[in-house]
Amino acid sequence: MRSGAGRPWLWICLGAGAFILHLLIGKDSGVVERVYSRGIFVGLRWLWDITLGRSPVPLLYIFIPAAVLWAAWLTARSISRGRPRASSSPWAKIKTACLTVASWAGMVTFFFYALWGFNYNRISLEKQLRLEAAPLDLEGIRSEAVWTARMLAETRGLIQGATREALGPAVLRPGLEAAVRSCLSGVLAKAGYPIPGRARVRTLWPGGLMMRFSGTGVYLPWFGEGYVAGNLMPSEKPFVTAHEMVHAFGLTDEGAANFLGFLACEASGDPVIRYSGLLSYWSYAFAELARGSRDEARELGKRLPEGVKADLRAARENWDRYRGPLRAAARVFYEGYLKTQGVREGMKSYDRFVSLVAAWRRQSRSEVKSP
Repeated sequence: MRSGAGRPWLWICLGAGAFILHLLIGKDSGVVERVYSRGIFVGLRWLWDITLGRSPVPLLYIFIPAAVLWAAWLTARSISRGRPRASSSPWAKIKTACLTVASWAGMVTFFFYALWGFNYNRISLEKQLRLEAAPLDLEGIRSEAVWTARMLAETRGLIQGATREALGPAVLRPGLEAAVRSCLSGVLAKAGYPIPGRARVRTLWPGGLMMRFSGTGVYLPWFGEGYVAGNLMPSEKPFVTAHEMVHAFGLTDEGAANFLGFLACEASGDPVIRYSGLLSYWSYAFAELARGSRDEARELGKRLPEGVKADLRAARENWDRYRGPLRAAARVFYEGYLKTQGVREGMKSYDRFVSLVAAWRRQSRSEVKSP
């Protein structure tokens, strides 16, 4: 037997074992919360951020070319060693190829869970914060939409140089990533979550590539950093940065990432960052209201300030530029991915955003009224 012939099976077993362990543990595991999310992952986050996280360029730009060059080198080495023996049957070659693919899949899966994925098993945000985030009735949804519309008007009025036109790149101050990280760290600390390291969220170019797959941002555990699409509108970028940074700090749930990202934006002294969080929240609250009463939603939307409507229109038109078959395929894939990770709601988990913020606002009001 060749030396190392058992290595493909090692990665297959490790990947399968990690996935099975994830399924067996299930959701809301106190052991995972204590041992992995607040222990092992914290150590990994610190280690990554004081080493590879110091890279001046996105790690994706380094790892992908390196992987391509490595694959090319392996292919060239295989060719230089000559043709395979004539006795090698086509079935043997197919078997070897399948084993190689399975080995790579096992490696990717193992490191996904080891570096971040077991956070899907941690205790939910609602239980951690004791939030009663029940689905809202029409009155509750209406209240959230009206409040958001008012806050959008007030906050946009504080943005220096803002006009009736959509906000341009000039409104984003230098150091957006650091500003968002500072606000999010305060939110997480108040919520009782650890804030290890210096989680990174970088801008990905070409910016339209991610948007063709229906993505505004993504967190890649293998690189230890998040990415936001470079072609996002300036009014969208702060909130998406906050959302992906929540993932980088170890919270996997999409609704929770929306909620904590929104709180981070709300905590900022920069009105552009606050406005970005409110604008994203409006899109969810408006969609919920439209499902319950399309006429009410339409009337409320008409009463928005012209500048706010211009930002919403610019974002919609920007997204329309990237329509195509990849977007539908990506949504199907991501739906399946989320359900595989134990998120029963799939893509609908994003929609918990409104109920979480509403519960938080109720809780905040009750704390103010308490003696």
